[in-house]
Amino acid sequence: MGGILGNLSTVSNDVLQVFGDGMTAPLVSIVIPAYRAARYLGETIASVRAQTHTQWELLICEDGVVDDTADQVRAFAATTPNPVRLWQNRINQGVSRTRNLLIDAAVGTYLAFLDADDLWPPAYLASALERLERSRADWQIVGVEFIDGDGGLLGRREIPPVIPFETIPTALLRHSYILPSAVVAHRRIFDHGLRFDSRFPIGEDVDLWIAIIRAGFRPLVVPEAGCKYRKHPEGATADVIRLPEEFSRVFERYLGDPIVDQRLCRGSICSMLTSVARMTWRRQPQRALAALGRLFQVSPWHLPAWPWFILAKASQARR
Repeated sequence: MGGILGNLSTVSNDVLQVFGDGMTAPLVSIVIPAYRAARYLGETIASVRAQTHTQWELLICEDGVVDDTADQVRAFAATTPNPVRLWQNRINQGVSRTRNLLIDAAVGTYLAFLDADDLWPPAYLASALERLERSRADWQIVGVEFIDGDGGLLGRREIPPVIPFETIPTALLRHSYILPSAVVAHRRIFDHGLRFDSRFPIGEDVDLWIAIIRAGFRPLVVPEAGCKYRKHPEGATADVIRLPEEFSRVFERYLGDPIVDQRLCRGSICSMLTSVARMTWRRQPQRALAALGRLFQVSPWHLPAWPWFILAKASQARR
């Protein structure tokens, strides 16, 4: 792991901007994991610079050195008085370890997650802090508006439902509607060890949100699109086979756990793993059979899976 680069200014929780009315603005630690991020990172950190809430520190970890990400961060650090800190993992460690490193290093009263290809509108942080301070909630969840690789609107939004606190874990297993770039959380959530689980390369965020709910931290749900989420072929969720293959592992963690609806949990696992088998039985029969092996541990008599098992076995025998 590389050292700290960029603007080496240090800050602490008691460094505050004073508003004209005598109120103080808390420091926000902005957490950005970056992997092959050079194409979009400049636009992303420009949206940080444009924030009307100006009391922030920017923490970036380049998770695998493959492009000019570090040069972009250094150039950005030279143009802002705010602390900018950069870590470099010479070898890719995965998004969970990367975010956890930055959480450990953060000194802000609040943490705001931002992926290296997403964008915030200028009032994003100011609005989040005002709502959180007023409501005394522990974390804010907003919706997103989807954009393409060139920043064009895709005409689709993801708006979080306003539902009872205790139903959020099951709702997240139905649909992963809380995206990291749309979460601002108080530091107290992470003071007792809550972190992203590095065993999950995909779905690690859903797992953490459920852990936060389990720990009793109250969310403030804002049913509007508060930021822009970029959909592009290089995105972590663009692989239509790997997505259900890995996401189902998160669901497997909650088998037998009363925090989620068990019928839904089992049904979702079976549906995802059946989908993996359907897409891989012909060209990757071993991958299909591995997925079905996991499925049959959950539901041995899941009838929709058996045709794909037979086809995968036949395809394997022909090789």
